[in-house]
Parts: sequence; C-alpha cells; structure tokens
Amino acid sequence: MKKILSIFAIASVMMGCNNTKYEFNAEFPDKFDGKTAVLAHYDDSIALDSAVIKEGKVLFVGESKSPRLAQIMIDGKTRAYAILEPGKIFLSDSTYLAVGTPANEEFKRANSRLDSVENLDDMKLYVNCLKENYDRYKEEATGVYFATEYVRFSELPQIDSMLSVAPQHIKESKRVNRYRNSAILRSATMPGKQFVDFSAKQPNGVESKLSDFAGKGNYVLVDFWASWCPYCIKEFPALKEMYDKFADKGFKILGVAVRDKAEDTKASVDKYELKWDIMYNAERIPYNIYGFTGIPHLMLIGPDGKIISRGESPSQISAYLEQVYGSEE
Repeated sequence: MKKILSIFAIASVMMGCNNTKYEFNAEFPDKFDGKTAVLAHYDDSIALDSAVIKEGKVLFVGESKSPRLAQIMIDGKTRAYAILEPGKIFLSDSTYLAVGTPANEEFKRANSRLDSVENLDDMKLYVNCLKENYDRYKEEATGVYFATEYVRFSELPQIDSMLSVAPQHIKESKRVNRYRNSAILRSATMPGKQFVDFSAKQPNGVESKLSDFAGKGNYVLVDFWASWCPYCIKEFPALKEMYDKFADKGFKILGVAVRDKAEDTKASVDKYELKWDIMYNAERIPYNIYGFTGIPHLMLIGPDGKIISRGESPSQISAYLEQVYGSEE
C-alpha cells in the first residue's frame, strides 16, 4: 500500500511540474539571424533565458507557477512581450505580442483596443484607454505594463493620484517609478517655462547648443528623433510641409538626434532630404532634462525662449502656427 501511495505521490509531483511548463516559440525577421535573443523580466530586465536566433527562430522552455510578464530583448532593445504561463506560447515575426495561452490572448485583445486609438491626435483618448486597461488588469501580470504606459504618458498629479490607491507591486515597480521621475522633469519644463539649454559635440568637433537656435526671436520647433525610429521617419512629410509653409516667415526646425550614431543620423538626413538644422550626438541628455519617455517628441519654443507646447502632433503645431502667422494666401 505504501508503495502504491509513493507512486501516486511521484506521479502527482511530475504532473505538477508539467502543469507549470511553458514552451515559447518565437520568430524574428531574417536580419536578426545570429543575434542573441534574451528573455527577461519586464519590470527589471533581469535575464531569464537566452538563445541565438537561427533561421529566424528561437525556443525558450521553462516553468512558471503563475503568469508573469516578460520581454524579449535583442541588442539591448525590447522587441516583444509575452506572458510566461503554462502552455505553448508563440510569437510571429510580424508582431510584438505573443499569443497561444489565455493570458497572452487577453493581453493581445487589451492592446488591440489601444492600437485603435494610438494614432489619433488627441492623446487624452489614448491615455484614458490606458487607464481603463490598468483599472481592469491592475491585479494581474499585465497590470504593471498598463500602469507603466499610463505613467509614461501622464503628468505628475494624475500619476500620484493613481499610485495613491495602487496595489503594492505597482507602487514598487521600477519602471513605474522611473517614468514618475521623468514626469517630475517634465513638470519643470512644461509649457510656459523657459527652455533649458544643453549641448552636444558635433561630428566636426564643435559644441552645438540649443541656445544657438532657440530664444533668438523666432518660433523654433525642436524635433527629438533618431534614424532607427520608424515613427520619427513617419512624421517627416508633415514636418517638411510645415517647414515649407512657414520658413519664409522666420519659422525654424531643429532636429535633435538622440541615442543615434552620427553616421546613421547623417544617412537619414541625406536620404529624406531634411532641410533644417540638425544637432548630432545628443545621446540621452535631452531625456534627462525634459523627461520625455519616447520619440518622436516635438517641442515648440517661442521667440522669447518660452516653451509653447510639448508632445503635440505636427497637425496641432501647424494649426497653432496658422494662427500666429496667418494662413497662406
């Protein structure tokens, strides 16, 4: 009898182990072949596993007793998200969200609601949708993701109001607190404040400063961008239209390249035929002053050096300039 019970006990343990196992098959575009994909915790980026991408594929196998949010990183940049939970998880090379298990399918549905409003000029709608998702999922593995995104796009009063009643794991989240610190920086450089100067060494060895361009009697639109940022590139046509429309009235654009190699910046400037001034090699300096959390980030500075707007779309800025300069005849 004892032997039979022992067999049942062993079988139960084995079944328990099997019930916590996940298999995560991930696919990537061919350009990533030979690179190492790192599976890491979402909140602190601590590595859980890694594998070399071969023929566009990697396989991660592990155990997760409860759902936990993870990210796949390549070359230090996040490429995709997945919830590690028992079952078969799959990531295609055309998306950034895994599917296959219940929590991953639900995470994808929640993000699809965001995708439906993400491209609207009115960011309030997007932020409201983030808050709705956070309220719905705050006790689950994805709660920290939606909390992070809400904090990323909100200002300090709204952030602190949310955190005052948040679950403890949200309050202690490293990502959430990092973006809250960015909001503190933004509050010091909000519209109505004087711009804060910074400098960067240019490819010719000369230091270039923001004050070389702004605060000299003209409206200056500062475009924080990088050659590797597709959303930045997507805005170029609208910026070109704005520049062509108002340049003869004294309007200027300054492109500030962040976290970008000078040669890559120059290649993009040439490829897209950008006509305005470019500041190279700004690295993370503007992030640490102005507290923006993603690019592109547009900041309009008035003739007196005061910040007029931050984070608005090209169409919103163009509408403001129409009022300032008057529409073209």
